[in-house]
Amino acid sequence: MSFACPVCGFPGLDEAPRDEHGCASFEICPCCGIEFGYEDAMTSHSELRARWIAGGKRWWSYKGPPPDWDADTQLTRINE
Repeated sequence: MSFACPVCGFPGLDEAPRDEHGCASFEICPCCGIEFGYEDAMTSHSELRARWIAGGKRWWSYKGPPPDWDADTQLTRINE
């Protein structure tokens, strides 16, 4: 099972960003680089998303994006 990043919409997270008790996973999204429980502790997901978009929607991880990765399509998966 995989989970979507609430910041960029990337669908490949190994854990939910927060569990049912609100505890953060501290997983880092390979797409936008947000560490859940750190960057989102004091900044909203929508603000972090705006920063990522303003920065050019660049892939964060050194491993590189999946072959069919498209940031704009990914952003349409976010339900806020």
